[in-house]
Amino acid sequence: MPTLVSDEQTIDLLIELIPDAVAVVDCEGKLLGANKAFYSRLGKKPARCTGKPLASLISSSPLSWPQADNLAELLPKACATGKAAGIVHPLPQTGEAERKLLVTLPLAQATESSPDDDLTKLADTDTGIDSASTEQELLEHKERISFALDAARSGIWEWNAETDRLMWSEEVWALYGLTPGSRQLNHELCVITVHEEDRDFVRTVITDTLHQGRAASVEYRVVHPADGSVHWLLSQGSPKYDANGKIVKYIGLITDITERKAVETTLLENKARLDQALEAAGAGIWEWDLIKGDNVWSDEVWRLYGLEPHGQTPSFALWAETIVHEDREATCQAVRKAATEGGNISIEYRVRYPDGSIHWLLSRGKPRKGRSGAIERYLGTIIDITRQKTLEEKLVKNEARMALALEATKAGVWEWNLKNDEVYWSDRIWRLYGLTPDSKPHNHKLCESTVHPDDREETFGIVMEAANREINIDIEFRVCHPEDGSLHWLACRGKPQLNEAGELDRYVGTVMDITERKRLDDELRENERKFRSIFDNAPIAISIKEIETGSIIDVNDSWLELLGYSLEEVTGKTGLELGLHHHESDYHELLATVARRERVCNKPLLLNEKNGDLVDVLYSTEFIELEGAAVLLVMMVDITLEKMQQQNISRLEQSIADRNIQLQKEVERLHRFLSMISHEYRTPLAIMRTNLDLIKIKHKMGKYSNNQEFAKIERSIARLVEVLEVSIQESRMADRHKSLTNRHKLPLATIIKSQVDTFSGIWKERTLVFENCPENINIYGEESGIKFAIFNLLDNARKYSPEESTITIKCFSKNENSVKIVVGNKLLYDLSTEELEMFFEKYHRGSHTSNTAGAGLGLWLVKNIVTQHDGSITLGKTGKRVEAAIILPVIIDNQPD
Repeated sequence: MPTLVSDEQTIDLLIELIPDAVAVVDCEGKLLGANKAFYSRLGKKPARCTGKPLASLISSSPLSWPQADNLAELLPKACATGKAAGIVHPLPQTGEAERKLLVTLPLAQATESSPDDDLTKLADTDTGIDSASTEQELLEHKERISFALDAARSGIWEWNAETDRLMWSEEVWALYGLTPGSRQLNHELCVITVHEEDRDFVRTVITDTLHQGRAASVEYRVVHPADGSVHWLLSQGSPKYDANGKIVKYIGLITDITERKAVETTLLENKARLDQALEAAGAGIWEWDLIKGDNVWSDEVWRLYGLEPHGQTPSFALWAETIVHEDREATCQAVRKAATEGGNISIEYRVRYPDGSIHWLLSRGKPRKGRSGAIERYLGTIIDITRQKTLEEKLVKNEARMALALEATKAGVWEWNLKNDEVYWSDRIWRLYGLTPDSKPHNHKLCESTVHPDDREETFGIVMEAANREINIDIEFRVCHPEDGSLHWLACRGKPQLNEAGELDRYVGTVMDITERKRLDDELRENERKFRSIFDNAPIAISIKEIETGSIIDVNDSWLELLGYSLEEVTGKTGLELGLHHHESDYHELLATVARRERVCNKPLLLNEKNGDLVDVLYSTEFIELEGAAVLLVMMVDITLEKMQQQNISRLEQSIADRNIQLQKEVERLHRFLSMISHEYRTPLAIMRTNLDLIKIKHKMGKYSNNQEFAKIERSIARLVEVLEVSIQESRMADRHKSLTNRHKLPLATIIKSQVDTFSGIWKERTLVFENCPENINIYGEESGIKFAIFNLLDNARKYSPEESTITIKCFSKNENSVKIVVGNKLLYDLSTEELEMFFEKYHRGSHTSNTAGAGLGLWLVKNIVTQHDGSITLGKTGKRVEAAIILPVIIDNQPD
């Protein structure tokens, strides 16, 4: 097969075969190329002519071509219509290439001959040249022409208009799949060799061309007789005129364009597939001409911009108008910068549709250069990424929530890839192990150096066993921080993760500091040890029973001595089964009291000893927690001999016992309160200290943006103030009812407004809706107490409502004598009516508040303050919302202070 050459090379080869002077120009008439005959007649070298206007080159030459006088009219006409105009013939246009024109300038020396005869007749033009040398030169010239035609896969044809004689070069016969001279050469052969589906069209083109005397250019298929293969041919012909302007012949080329047609078919198929893919992806295509400023948008682009397709002229300005105001300037600047620098365009922005909806779009474009090498236009696509952006926003929120949860629990996240034994730790885990981030190899023995030597073997044994059995990892161990040698307890939890094949691929889990919990566990065990010592050695009879069944779990020696039993005889038995109660009704009464969770204090009972004797005792009970389980502690004092003499002492003991129990509970509650308050003070201080350290580190690293750290410090300070205020209110509460010196007339709207402003200043991210109170409502009371009550209700609403929900506060006159203040919020967790009633108890905290700061005093203090102001407070639930309502008496206008 001949070597495939480019269109430019084909044109260069073929115009050399034309005996006349031939020039190739663009639509503006600038010379792109010419044959040797043109440059020879012009007397100039190609380098000095290329790019210059053809008309000026001809006018400045010593030759005169009358046909070239009206080039200025012929060139635009041929370029615009794609048809021949005089001596100007448009060349076939492929793809998006710029149209080229062929200008034929007849030479006076041209003679009529066939393509092959021209080669031999040149020998007669100069009798002074040796015939043998001339013949050899002509043969070589013929070989070059044949090679050029073969390389271009073209052949030459000629038709004499006066003799109706048709001539084909050998290459033409081959292009039709015929042997030279095997058929009679006439117009009918030109038609019958054409594919039957193209035959009528070709016959019409030939007929019209001959009748109109114009240049012809037609593409058609032929079928080679030998093998039935189909080939595409392009036939082009131009008329030749005599001195009188009469057509004397047509000369033309036939070129095999089968491969070009195959490429065009592939391009069309690819374009169809591209259109289908763009339609399926909801993508649009755009083009921006930087030189002319023109824009071309596909129909999908109009839809993505929320515009009626082709309802306006697409332009940069129209595009900019669709962008939301907040994104417009930055987006336009980015596009202009890319166009100026010649870089790719890739930008995300929002557009607003006529219905007001907002959509995210992603536009990408690449620059395209012209002939001069300068960027002339951009081609690109645009797609809707609204769903992707929505998912990204949800992901960011989820990550923030997870980070907040991890921060609140002082936990870190880890991941262990079992395939390559690679371990990932979050920054917090490094700190939990007392290590500097990335200071150790990232494998499963990353923490080996800091795990306590006594725990090391067991810890890694459990981890590897879990990995081998593909089960959860759940282990607690100690670590020693290298820097200060401090000992810490950590809890490691991990879950196995399977790959698509169902094989164990990795573990993902958390590590949490449980040092404080372990300390409390140790204290609890120590307290239990002390209790056991007291239990065993107490001089009074003590037993421990199950609350639900009354079965005896354990008794001390004093109990056994009092009633004469052995431990084995009473363990697991009830008092009724042992026959301890002389009056059976006492047993059932005590059982009912326990069922109501009521204490018994020094109740006189008459019991039966094992030997049948009677014994008088004072019977007391207390509900306690032992080894994590709630049990009943029963204490009995033998008063048989001293019953009558010790009545007064018994009463005193009962009083002392009651008081001791109350004090013990109060002390326990106080300890819990102090522990809570201590924790509430330490946590904000730790947050402030951590964020100050982060600020120092960032300053050392040259980063001076600390908005997040300052926000955390600000909230921590607010929390300290809140805790301090709770402590102050708790201390004041005992004495507040004793004095009325600080009470005076208060404008309620101003009081509420000040607390709303304070709350909004601290929690800027929370939405608080305040319906202003009537300005004429005044109450009589203590300003600090009322402010504390309002702020505490708002803060409770914040703590126990979803972060994105709205908090409301409103007040209005309930009647002429009272005002109602209502604070409402959406519930974070569902609450029962019973739980709502318990929230006003001292130290009470809800069942879902383990991760929420607080001491359980807020609502108790609020209720006390409201009560001392002769008011009332209630909690009510409607659907998923809860409202705290305060009712306070108001000062009537004519009422004296």
